Amino acid sequence: MTITIERFTAADITEATLLTLLTWGEEMALANEHLKNVLYEAMVRYYFRSSEFSYKMVDEDGSMQGFLLAAPLTARDNSQKWLEGQLREYGTEEQDLVYNYLRYLSYNGQQVRKLARERDLLLCLFLSRKPGVGSKLLENVEDVARKQGIARMHLWADATCDYSYYRRRGYKETGHFVNKVLPELGNQATWIYSKEVRP
Repeated sequence: MTITIERFTAADITEATLLTLLTWGEEMALANEHLKNVLYEAMVRYYFRSSEFSYKMVDEDGSMQGFLLAAPLTARDNSQKWLEGQLREYGTEEQDLVYNYLRYLSYNGQQVRKLARERDLLLCLFLSRKPGVGSKLLENVEDVARKQGIARMHLWADATCDYSYYRRRGYKETGHFVNKVLPELGNQATWIYSKEVRP
């Protein structure tokens, strides 16, 4: 099977949302499937802040096998207007659940930013469906970052993640905290990992 790396664009959000639902869809127990889809699309849109550092891997049929969304510290979330439009039909309790989930993600990002410097890169959302896809995506983004003069890359991983994966790829633990923002997930032990990528 031939798999190629391509730039991630806004046109890929729908397919990336489907992959996140297949991977993490049971994390948030929501009976309403449409609201669950909104929640996970909001996550993809929240993290897709820069096409310059975001990539996907596709097979010969053009099906996405994984993606990595990364962004410089200066890139900002542009998902709010889209999300407000999607949540109009829902009640306050359901809206709060989605906004709290994004606050959970935002809190983690704020902790990472405290350790990052101006020319660093944040790895925001990373998913692969097949063995080897994730490693190729990560190596590609690291190479692009190096060529762009990025000094360091940072990411957070909570207790649901395989953080040994990042250790094996040269990422070192640089922080640890507990996120208590989202009661539905409980208190989540979370780690920050960083890697020097400058030549």
